[in-house]
Amino acid sequence: MLFGIAVMIRTGKLLLLFFLLLVIKANAQQLNNSIASLIKRTVKDLGEEKNDSIRVRLMGKLSYSYQYVDFKKSFLYADSALRLAKKIDYKVGIAKSYNFLGLTYATIGKLDLALINYLAALKENEKSGIEAETAKNLNNIGETLIKIGDDTTGIKYIKRAYRINKKYNNKNSMAISLSLMSEVYLYRADYKNALSHLYEAKKTSNHTVGAFDDGYFYNKLGKIYLKQGNLDSASYSFKKVLNIDETEPDQKISTLFGLSEIAIARSDFKESKKLLEQALEIAKKSNARLELIRVYKGLSDVAYQKNELKNSISYLNKSTSLKDSLLGFQTSGQILNSLNKIINEQKDSENDQLRLESKIKQNELSKQNTILIILVIGITISIALAIIAMFSFRSRNRAYTKLNLANEIIQKQNQNLEQSVEKRTATILEKNKKLKDLAYFNSHNVRKHLANILGLIFLIKEDGNNNEYLNLMESESKSLDETIKEINKMIHQ
Repeated sequence: MLFGIAVMIRTGKLLLLFFLLLVIKANAQQLNNSIASLIKRTVKDLGEEKNDSIRVRLMGKLSYSYQYVDFKKSFLYADSALRLAKKIDYKVGIAKSYNFLGLTYATIGKLDLALINYLAALKENEKSGIEAETAKNLNNIGETLIKIGDDTTGIKYIKRAYRINKKYNNKNSMAISLSLMSEVYLYRADYKNALSHLYEAKKTSNHTVGAFDDGYFYNKLGKIYLKQGNLDSASYSFKKVLNIDETEPDQKISTLFGLSEIAIARSDFKESKKLLEQALEIAKKSNARLELIRVYKGLSDVAYQKNELKNSISYLNKSTSLKDSLLGFQTSGQILNSLNKIINEQKDSENDQLRLESKIKQNELSKQNTILIILVIGITISIALAIIAMFSFRSRNRAYTKLNLANEIIQKQNQNLEQSVEKRTATILEKNKKLKDLAYFNSHNVRKHLANILGLIFLIKEDGNNNEYLNLMESESKSLDETIKEINKMIHQ
């Protein structure tokens, strides 16, 4: 009876596994058809498009579509987009192309090259002043650092991304930042914070179209429950992923791996192996080399539990070899060195820029100081001239006042002088008139006496006495007459 029940349970599990595999294959086929259709349409649009900026965006879209389909084509389109964007100096396109190159390298596990391109994208966006786009670059850098085990540095970048996303209200990228924080807490076995941040990410995304979809959410949720030991909730979450159309290959692989771990925990090694083999097939087709490390490790553990030591060692060697090439000490060191080098170069560049800006500001300040000095001198001279002009104006006014006063005095004096002259002239005329009258009067009076003298003289002559004296008297009388004539003449001139 018990044996029959066990057989029924085992049969039920096998049927469930078979059903899951059918669902996975159906979804995979549907996803492949959808991707193929998208690629076909985009290639057609690219061939017809003449605008170079749009061509850059279309090539980026093709690179993203080919990530898990054909690495070479994904790289080719991203690289071509970068070259064209640089040629036309399309700043946004340059940054996005670097980001697509980073995503392409991350797909095949080349995390050092992925990180270099993410940092280049970040630098380009910062240089162009496109802060909103830097959040995506910071998320990618943080995720890469978490993958190589540097969660301390990784979360710093993620928190920067979150602040920028919040500033620009970028819901989808903000949700990615929160989910990456959740992954850090999961890495630190802080399941409470891991769950709270993941649910906050879900709430923030609010079903917006983008990278944070239901498949992404339930895959992350399943991982947390699995690490927490809640196998039923983990199984439920993982199965939800498999029922979602257009699930990304990395999500499928991670989901199948999670289900295989649940099967191992329940000692169902056969089911675990089938799930891992399915994951292995998808990982190989999609070039998901980081996922291959975990799948090979899982297959090694299952083989060991089944006492298949040879297979266990073989899978373990494949996992170790791939891990050493992608995440080994040397590679991880190179990644960190690359990160430090790029960060230092970026800081040096920023310092050079700051020094240049400081020098420019100093030159501008010097020019401003020179202009200010000239302005102050000009103002001082203007004030001095104004003061001089004011004093000159006052002096001139005082001079004009004095001059006016002098003119008034002169006018008064002139008026007085004219009056004096007129008065004096009148006086002189009056005196002249009197003098003329006097001269006339005296002249007649003198003539009268003179005439008398002359008469007397004539009488004396007639008598014959004293002729000589009389002649003298006559002569003097004549002289007197001449003198009087002269006086009259002078008066009448």
